Amino acid sequence: MKLPTRLGLFIPLLALILLGGCKDSGTEPQDTPAPVVPPGGTTISFSQRVRPIFQRHGCAGCHGGSGGLTVGTVAQLLAGGDHGPAIVAGQADNSNLIKKVLASPPFGSRMPVGGPYLPDTTIAVLRTWINEGALNN
Repeated sequence: MKLPTRLGLFIPLLALILLGGCKDSGTEPQDTPAPVVPPGGTTISFSQRVRPIFQRHGCAGCHGGSGGLTVGTVAQLLAGGDHGPAIVAGQADNSNLIKKVLASPPFGSRMPVGGPYLPDTTIAVLRTWINEGALNN
């Protein structure tokens, strides 16, 4: 009868140990990702980092004011074009700009049309800038 007593104490103790590692914060997961802040607490500058991406990759040539989307200013990106806003401040994954530079966009062709496509590091800069609030800085 000593074995069931030891086993009877062991099972609840094991359950406490295993369940002790599970912690529920009591909050639902958020739909929007938390902003990504670069090291040092600085934010990505539209004028110094984002606009040059558009210029370097030819975005401004096709999306520079001839109808549809214009990428020259933050206000134009927020206003968007035929498919709605190009960016949703604080929500890179819900922004058409990000969707269009990734493989298999939800509409039309991947940008820039025919490539070369943006490197992952460049897309990460755009994502971070949008997640930081798409500041006009």
